[in-house]
Amino acid sequence: MDPLSLAIAGALAAGVATGAGESAGTALPALFRRIRERFAGRPEVPQSQAQLATALDEEFSSDPGFRQECQNLWNQATGDGVVNSFHGQAKNVVQVRDVHGGLTME
Repeated sequence: MDPLSLAIAGALAAGVATGAGESAGTALPALFRRIRERFAGRPEVPQSQAQLATALDEEFSSDPGFRQECQNLWNQATGDGVVNSFHGQAKNVVQVRDVHGGLTME
């Protein structure tokens, strides 16, 4: 499966488009809007992360221009930022970008 399909589906599932992606400027909302437009009017709209990843993968295979457009928007949105998502169970979760110096966890 195309890694871009998985990344976009994961970001959507994590709710990045609704708030966490504000630091990404306008590129991320534009990407998600473009994807919604692409699937609008279809009888079956992908609902889960896996369904969206599969649907995007099929779209990217059939329309390389659409994939490139999504890739460009994704690069603009994530070029200087970090998008972390965590799914599952854990006692503690720490997500960081740059660590200069020590990091101690107890």
